[in-house]
Amino acid sequence: MKRVIFLDIDGVLAPIRRWDRYGDLDPVCIEVLNEIVASGGADVVVSSTWRHGKTVAELQQMLDAQGFAGRVLDKTPGDIPGASRGTEIAAWLAEHPVSGYVIIDDHADMDGLRTQLVQTHPARGLQPAHVSQTLALLMLPRED
Repeated sequence: MKRVIFLDIDGVLAPIRRWDRYGDLDPVCIEVLNEIVASGGADVVVSSTWRHGKTVAELQQMLDAQGFAGRVLDKTPGDIPGASRGTEIAAWLAEHPVSGYVIIDDHADMDGLRTQLVQTHPARGLQPAHVSQTLALLMLPRED
């Protein structure tokens, strides 16, 4: 079984430094993600709103172009009316066996999954200081 990282993009890989400008992926944040993916032997499941209107291959290509060295395995479902990010992640987990997972997001709307959340500061995104906590959560055996 695989370990997965549920990945938000805005506020995680693309720090939000101005509320009227989104979308600039930060190379430092990508490097930190690469370290987590490599050390944890994990694949990425995109849970960000960036997944809407894009295939998994397009998400992979977009991240690869910015230096991502891992694999985009999938994206969470976007067809659950009114669902929170946590509900979408829980729906994905219900359909896919994984040995461990972690959620990296700048928001905390994770319903019953907050124990697996590494919350980033939206203006800074994923930082080297997040690596040890993220890997510790990723390595926890999944409990259902």
